[in-house]
Amino acid sequence: MSFPVPTRTATRALPCALGMAALVVGCSKQERPDVTVRQTTLAATTPAIAADTGDSQSVSYDAASNTVTFKLVAGPFNWNGFGNGQATLTVAPKSNIVVNFVQDDGTPHSAEVASGEGPVPNSGGDPAIPRAFTNKVVEGLPQGATDVMKFTVPDSGKFRIVCGVPGHAAGGMWIWMVIDPSAKAPSFGPTPKS
Repeated sequence: MSFPVPTRTATRALPCALGMAALVVGCSKQERPDVTVRQTTLAATTPAIAADTGDSQSVSYDAASNTVTFKLVAGPFNWNGFGNGQATLTVAPKSNIVVNFVQDDGTPHSAEVASGEGPVPNSGGDPAIPRAFTNKVVEGLPQGATDVMKFTVPDSGKFRIVCGVPGHAAGGMWIWMVIDPSAKAPSFGPTPKS
């Protein structure tokens, strides 16, 4: 068996063809940063214990003015990593509350303090405490938006901090806010098992 002897043109064309093939393969392979896939089911995004449970990271207290400052971060269908009532903000009666709302999710969210009695509301628009809601409570705020809620809590009560966008709270985007007469300072963390 004999093989044909390559011609001078074919000998020069082969490296060029191989180089072009490598270039095409290299160009077709796009470099992209790793993409994190966000789960959209509430059960899958609600951890048993959040990474950020330290009071100093989420809540602070000024005893002189009886002011509790709470950083409320809307994540992918949770608050500060918690949902379905798995976390509780505990405050003393008549505390002045400042909630610094941070919208850190691609889906619009809002916040409202709703009653702790009865079923979880399907949407916002009926706050249990005056001025205890963000702007655009039903429509929701876009990712990167911030808002501040300032209100005074009553002498007693159990409330829910809910997302006011229809379906979000009923789907699990809520945590507890409890007024505890024995609380010397505010606290935030996993809801104690009863």
